[in-house]
Amino acid sequence: RLPDAVVACVGGGSNAMGIFYPFIRYKEVGLIGVEAGGTGIETGRHAARFAGGRIGIFQGAKSYLLQDANGQVLKTHSISAGLDYASVGPEHCYLKDTKRAEYVYVRDDEVIEAFNLLCQEEGIIPALESSHAIAYVMKNPSQFREMLVIVNLSGRGDKDLATVVEYMKGNI
Repeated sequence: RLPDAVVACVGGGSNAMGIFYPFIRYKEVGLIGVEAGGTGIETGRHAARFAGGRIGIFQGAKSYLLQDANGQVLKTHSISAGLDYASVGPEHCYLKDTKRAEYVYVRDDEVIEAFNLLCQEEGIIPALESSHAIAYVMKNPSQFREMLVIVNLSGRGDKDLATVVEYMKGNI
């Protein structure tokens, strides 16, 4: 049986493309990419290119990009270093523009909540990148209640423990 949805974090996009690719041809499978909402889109401290960016050229590729009015790349922010990136791969732009995939974002506080829940309930220390996907599913339980969902856990979170501790101390 195919899943109803596949959910993955999106920074530059390789992680999500790796899990999305086998399902792209199956239109009945929803593809959801979760970007880094940082401290909130309205604060300007985020890395959500689809929610807060526009088309531009970055590192030689036409893509959605966080940029100022002059096309200069803006600073980005995410609790996860792996998602703290000003652009996104062109494949994701195509999936978004053709409406084959949906792109959403979650905030840092929601990511930490998801990180902690998976640690406590399952004994799994997820990467902060993957915690974005977990956070989106947790934030929208009614959307996923009767569905078979794949959430891509793409990395180990032991590398992120110091960041989580600093965040919980209020230093980040």
